[in-house]
Amino acid sequence: MECSKKSFSAAVEKVILVFLLFTTVCLFSLPIIVYYISDMFVPATVNSNDGTNYNETFPERNCSTIPVQWSKVNASLSCYEYAGSICEAFLTQWSECAAMREGSSVHVGVTEEKQMEHENTLKKLNDFIGQLNLESCAQVALPFLCQYMFPLSDCSTGTSYSATRDDCIMISERVCADVWDLGLRVGYDLPNCDELPKANALSTNLSTSNESITNNITCRDDFVKTNVICEPRCDRFEQSSHTETQIMIGSEVTAASIALLLSIVTIILSIKDHKMMFKYPSILILFQVIDIIILASIIIITAAGRDYLYCSSVSLLETLDNPTLFCKYGGALFHYSLINLVLWWFCNVAIFFHKILFPFQANRFERLGRNKYILATVIVVSMLVPLPAVIVGLTVKKVQYNLNRFPPQMCATSSEMWFYSNILPTDLFLGAGIFMLIIALWSIRKKSKIYKSTQLSTAEKKIILIFTSVSVFSLFSLGYVSSVIARVPAFEAALTQYFECEAFGHDPEKCSRSTFEKMYSPYMSAVAYFLIGLVSLTILNFVIKWQKMRTGGRTIVRNVSKVLLIKTNETSV
Repeated sequence: MECSKKSFSAAVEKVILVFLLFTTVCLFSLPIIVYYISDMFVPATVNSNDGTNYNETFPERNCSTIPVQWSKVNASLSCYEYAGSICEAFLTQWSECAAMREGSSVHVGVTEEKQMEHENTLKKLNDFIGQLNLESCAQVALPFLCQYMFPLSDCSTGTSYSATRDDCIMISERVCADVWDLGLRVGYDLPNCDELPKANALSTNLSTSNESITNNITCRDDFVKTNVICEPRCDRFEQSSHTETQIMIGSEVTAASIALLLSIVTIILSIKDHKMMFKYPSILILFQVIDIIILASIIIITAAGRDYLYCSSVSLLETLDNPTLFCKYGGALFHYSLINLVLWWFCNVAIFFHKILFPFQANRFERLGRNKYILATVIVVSMLVPLPAVIVGLTVKKVQYNLNRFPPQMCATSSEMWFYSNILPTDLFLGAGIFMLIIALWSIRKKSKIYKSTQLSTAEKKIILIFTSVSVFSLFSLGYVSSVIARVPAFEAALTQYFECEAFGHDPEKCSRSTFEKMYSPYMSAVAYFLIGLVSLTILNFVIKWQKMRTGGRTIVRNVSKVLLIKTNETSV
């Protein structure tokens, strides 16, 4: 009977172990699965049959009114059939005027993939200009943009036709100055006029009147009028309500200060007990403390000089185009330290796992002095692994470190880059570490039943507590950042739409902040920083020798009691 109970108990434990391991694999597979099945990073395609009549945007015109073109014979000309819809009417007229109409198709020098990107941009610009009722601007700007984005290709003669600098300057500086300036600010793919060729012929009948709508506009308090439009102020614009923003900033600074204070105390005590803390593998815990100090310091420094450190201009849009040095290098250091923190934790767990499951080999390595080589390898690998992603973030403009929250807090790379360089490695290292930790603890439990002992020293229990605190912090941060990245496309679209609405003056009934204000919880990042403080606390617990403190405390109490007793007796006498 007793034997059957033991076998049943063993079977239940194995089932629990398998369940925990399976749950771990599933839990840490979720961010990867969600990323690849979602279309949040897939460029939207344009349906050429979306039902919109773009002929109204491009009315019938004769060849003399087609914007000035530039032509050049090019032996290596690229020819792709135009697959869009927005510029179809204009391109058809243009090709006929250039006497190069071939059958029923129009050929351009742009790949089909690039055509779809340009179609998206033109559709947004067409809708935007239409909402503002700028008819004269639309009649010249959109045909010009069709010329710029879809340069015609005469496949038979090898001649290419494109937009010209003359028309670009006329449209951008006079006819559509307001809209053009806004388009540049919000990141539309508008041309740099200086890079376009001069026209081969005299300019055609472009209207020279500026259909301005920004002469008497009034901007919101957190916007500033620059040139002809209202732009969000870098030092004032907040994506949440002002009260929520202040609570969030205060919470983050408080949490970071607590983490920094605990970490500094840990470093001081570690120096005092350097014989134990500066050797393998305890020194890996100190490396985690250094990373926490860096993370907390960046948050506190940011709070002390947020506007000066992050705003390269009074305009937020211009700041986004030209991030400050602190933004880029502070973001890189934050990114590096965040990955490092998880790497040190993973290496520590792997060492613990090896010691528990392969104790004889671990003891042999220690006797042979191989631990110093293992430590050197761990340090080199952990220092090098985050570098490629950080270097890419600093050198590639498309994914460079930039503001991702308003008011500015910490700069990060683009959402897609952040997934591959932060979320994915954190997910893999954390999942593998917890997997090993479960197996190690299960092995300890199994051995404790056989040898009738706990098998864990006080130091090992403290290390497990550190492992647990880092796991909780990393799991929470992983879930929070994953949810943020999932909202990035919708948030950016809503924010761009709001900036466009406010650009030509504040209208409370027309420009709503509700589309982006509630997308992020303003308190989640503060919780993450409080969890960093929890990690610092568990590491401090590892460094402190509680037995010595209790003994020292008793000694101090006894000495104080003796002194008080002597003073009392002297007073009585």
